This record gives sequence, C-alpha cells and structure tokens, in this order.
Amino acid sequence: MDNQSVKQPILEITNLKTWFPIKRGIMARTVGYVKAVDGISIHLYAGETLGLVGESGCGKTTLGRTLLRLEKPQKGKILFFGKNLLDLKRRNLKTMRRRIQMIFQDPLTSLNPRMNVLDTVTEGLVEYKIIKNNKENHAKRLMKEVGLDENSIYRYPHEFSGGQRQRTSIARSISLKPGFQ
Repeated sequence: MDNQSVKQPILEITNLKTWFPIKRGIMARTVGYVKAVDGISIHLYAGETLGLVGESGCGKTTLGRTLLRLEKPQKGKILFFGKNLLDLKRRNLKTMRRRIQMIFQDPLTSLNPRMNVLDTVTEGLVEYKIIKNNKENHAKRLMKEVGLDENSIYRYPHEFSGGQRQRTSIARSISLKPGFQ
C-alpha cells in the first residue's frame, strides 16, 4: 500500500467545468459557450508540486480563478482539506483565500506599479491583521527567503528584471503561509 492511498489529498478537484456564455444579437442571446475549463480533475497531496502549463487561452488562469471562487463553475467539486469550496458562504471566502495563493506567469501584470515591494509583500499580512507594525522587518525577511536583497523593498516593479519580479510575486504568495500556492 503506497503512502498516497492512506492520506487524503489537500486539494481534490473533480470534473470541474467553467464556461463563459457567447452572447449575440440585440437581445444578447446566448448562442454557445467558451469552455475555458472543461472536465478537469486533480488530486494533489501534501509535499507534491503542481505546475499548470499550456498555451495562451487554454484555461490555466480560469482554473485558478475558479479555485479561488472568483469565477463560478457550471459543474464540479473542489475539496480543499476536505471542505467543498463551492459550498462556502461569502463570509468564509476571505479565510479560504488566505490559505490559497496564486503566482501568475507574468508578474509585471500582477504587481501594482504604484506600490513598492514593501507594500506589495506585506499587503496580505496587514489585510488579515497578522502584523500591525514592523512591516519592514517582515518584508526584508521575505526578500531574503526568495533570494533578493533586503534593501530592494523600497523599489517598484518596473525597477526589477523579470526574474526579480517573479521572486517578488513568490514572496507575496508565501507571506501568508498558505496551505496551497
């Protein structure tokens, strides 16, 4: 008996479908659907890594947005640590979203150009009231964890290379110590 047959997956997605209506005409009648996510099933266990790879427009971001309940699926089940995310009430979504973080492929579009790194990587910590002060110390620690100079916390996204921006996105993601990222 292997280890995975005994353990429950931390993330279990079953037959997930997220479709977007195609509207036409003056009455905006639905004439079809764009099947962005169509029948995806995933089982992810603790310690495993999952990377979504595919061409532009194949549904990677839609899958992530559906997982975070930013998009409503037509069908399927999403269990995260045994809880069905599709059954959560609005008030419980914030807690769930703290535990699930996305790292986007293009960090330049996911980082706010008006926010320096200090504010970017500590935004979630402040929002969830994890820290009230010492933002600088937390940000410097996060930058060290991702291999960037701690003094870079005062810089803005456009001042970094693509790889450095990606590390900044990773620092933002791990700041909340999510169960899944």
